[in-house]
Amino acid sequence: MAKFPRHKRILLLGPTGVDKATAAKRLSAYLETQGHGFSFVDFENDHLKKDRRVKSWTHFLAQDLEDQAITWKRVWDQFKKSLNEETTVLGLHATYVSGLLGLRCPVHIPSICNDFKPTLIISLIDDVYSMWKRTEDRAGGEEYKGRPSFEQLLMARRAEQTLGDLILTHSPDHGAQHLLCATGNTLTALSNVLIFDAPVTYLSFPISAPRELEAKGDLEFIHLINEAHRRALAEMRSNRYRAFISPLAIDELPMVGKAKELIEPSKVGGSKSLTFNCATDRWRLDELWGDSDASIVLPDDANFSYPIEQIGDARGLMRTDVGWRDRRLVMQSKSLAIVCPKPPHENRITKGVETEIETAILLGIPCSYWQKPDWDPEDFVGNRYSRAGSMGAGHSQAFIKKVDSLDNLIRAKP
Repeated sequence: MAKFPRHKRILLLGPTGVDKATAAKRLSAYLETQGHGFSFVDFENDHLKKDRRVKSWTHFLAQDLEDQAITWKRVWDQFKKSLNEETTVLGLHATYVSGLLGLRCPVHIPSICNDFKPTLIISLIDDVYSMWKRTEDRAGGEEYKGRPSFEQLLMARRAEQTLGDLILTHSPDHGAQHLLCATGNTLTALSNVLIFDAPVTYLSFPISAPRELEAKGDLEFIHLINEAHRRALAEMRSNRYRAFISPLAIDELPMVGKAKELIEPSKVGGSKSLTFNCATDRWRLDELWGDSDASIVLPDDANFSYPIEQIGDARGLMRTDVGWRDRRLVMQSKSLAIVCPKPPHENRITKGVETEIETAILLGIPCSYWQKPDWDPEDFVGNRYSRAGSMGAGHSQAFIKKVDSLDNLIRAKP
C-alpha cells in the first residue's frame, strides 16, 4: 500500500516577485481540508534576514558575492539543525535580482542537496507583470530597494529554473523530480503531486486560434478550452492521482498585444504607460477553471499602470519564453491531453500543438487527443495521425491515440 505523503522534503524555488509565502499558505489551508499538512519555512524571512550581520536586505544584496555566500552558508548551517521528520516545504530564492545590482546567486547547492535532500523541487513562476507589480509595491518608489525591470525579472525567472535543474542533477535521491509550475495552475494539481505523487498531464490546445475567433465575435472555441479545464479540475478533485497543468497558467502575450501600438517608434510622444489588469486582461483564470478560488495564487483584480518602455524592452523575452516554457512543460509530463488541435474552418494543426506533439513522441510520452467532429468532418487530424498500415505502427502512431469524447480525453490514464 502506498505511503503518504510521498514527498517529505519539498524545495519551493521562486524568483523575486513570485509570492511563495502566499502560495504556501493557500496550499497549506487547502491540504488541511484534505487531512494533510506540512511545515513551511521561508528561508530568507525566517532565517537569513534575521542574521545579525545582515544589517538590512539592501546591505546584504550590495555585499561582495563571496561575502554573501559566506553569510548564506553560515545561516544555512544553523538552519539545518532545525530539520526534523516533519513534511517540510522550504521556500527560498536560488537567485536574487535587484535593479541596481543585477542578478546574484549566493546559494550553496551541495548543502541544499545533502542537508535538505529534496525529493520534489518546484520552480514556482508567475506572469512577469504580476512579479513587477509586487516588487514595485514593496519598493514604494525607493530606488535603493531594488525595483528590478521586466527584463531583469525575466532573466531571474530563467536563472531560477536553471538552478532548480542543477539542484536536481546533484540530488542524492535519483528519484527526485523538478516541476515547473505557474501560480495560475490549481491548488488541487499541486497538492495531488505533493501528497499522492500524481503524474502530471499537460493540457495541450491552440491558444492564438481561439483568441482570433473571439476577436471576430465567435466565443465557441474559448468556451471549449474553458470547459476542458473545468472537467480537468473536477477529475483532479475526484481522483487524487491526477494532476493537470495548463500553459495558460502563464499568459503574458496579451500585455504585449495591448501595448503594441504604444511601443511602435512612430508613436513617440504618446503614452508612457499602459493600464493593465492582471486578472481580466489575460485569459481569465476564474473562467478557465470555473472556480475563482482554484489557482495557487489569485491574480490582483485591479488596474495598474506599467511602463511602456519596459514592456517594449522585454517583449522579445516574453515571446521566446512561450516556446521554451511549453516545451519544458511537455518534457516534465507523463502524458498529453490534446484538445482540438485543428481549429474550425482550417485544415491545419496549429503550430504550437504540433510542436508539443513532436516533442512528446520523441521522448516516448503518450498523447491522447479529441477533435470536435463538426470542426473536422473529413477527419483531417485522424488522417494526419492515421492508424497502422500493413507495415505496422510508426513511431508517431504508437504514441498518439484518438478518443471519442472530451470526457474520455480528460479521464484517459497517464
